[in-house]
Amino acid sequence: MFKARMKFAKEGRAKYISHLDLMHTMQRAMARCQMPLWFTEGFNQHAYVSVALPLSTGYSGEWELLDFNLLSDGVPPHAVERLNAVFPEGLRALEIYPLADGGMPLRDIAWSRYRITWTLANDINLNAFAADVAALFARDTVEIVKRSKRGEKTVNMRELMRDLSLTVSGQTVVAEVVTAAGNNNMSPEYLTRAIAQYLPQYPIIGAAYHRLCVYNDKMQAFR
Repeated sequence: MFKARMKFAKEGRAKYISHLDLMHTMQRAMARCQMPLWFTEGFNQHAYVSVALPLSTGYSGEWELLDFNLLSDGVPPHAVERLNAVFPEGLRALEIYPLADGGMPLRDIAWSRYRITWTLANDINLNAFAADVAALFARDTVEIVKRSKRGEKTVNMRELMRDLSLTVSGQTVVAEVVTAAGNNNMSPEYLTRAIAQYLPQYPIIGAAYHRLCVYNDKMQAFR
């Protein structure tokens, strides 16, 4: 059994594929291009495919990671090209490599970099909005109720984010920000919620989220 990892992009219409459907799509695509997937033994056989830090439905990303096992002794020739030939629109394999070739353990994932695009009404002064958002997240404390499977708790989201930058573009404001991932995950959506809570004079009419990179705790790009 050979352990491999694929870096892929999930963009365009594909961002609406749910996590479960993404797993099915990956397995069907690998079957179509005759990738020698390893299946578990026993009565209910299934292929081992696992996405690290799955995106929420509606999010796009270009640093997505899929671990899978193969029956071959290595990555098949032209595996990226063969997969891209059968992938649906919006999914794109970028790289496939052996986990033994420097692949990091999933437990080391600590941060994600996102691009957030906020759309506001035409009568909103976007430069004033960007300045007030920058001032908000420059505070030492920005408390918000964070929801998880364990319930709700109030957290200081400033401890779970870093490196915020803002750019005005047309009728949108584009933010890049690094947020906590892994066991201490904070969705970039909480920035939008915090703006609604602390800056209600700026109603956001649309928000799009795109993951640009994933890091370990030393801010090294995860691979």
